[in-house]
Amino acid sequence: MVQTTHQAVGEATWYGASPGTCASPWLPFGTELTITNDANGATTTCVVDDREADQSRVVDLAPATFSQIAPLSEGVITVTLSW
Repeated sequence: MVQTTHQAVGEATWYGASPGTCASPWLPFGTELTITNDANGATTTCVVDDREADQSRVVDLAPATFSQIAPLSEGVITVTLSW
């Protein structure tokens, strides 16, 4: 079996009134992501369950998910996504 890991680097933020854990502008629903905060190395996982309309960010996270890798006060952080 061949397994390929895909990665993307870009900005992430958190969003209120979130129905799930993360939103992506292009990844299919159900995609499991590992998200690494490039500044501190903290990681978390989430499953894409919402659509992010802003193409300038690679992912938007629910507040609880974002707070696992950075304080909400940081607002926007640079992350590496792996899936």
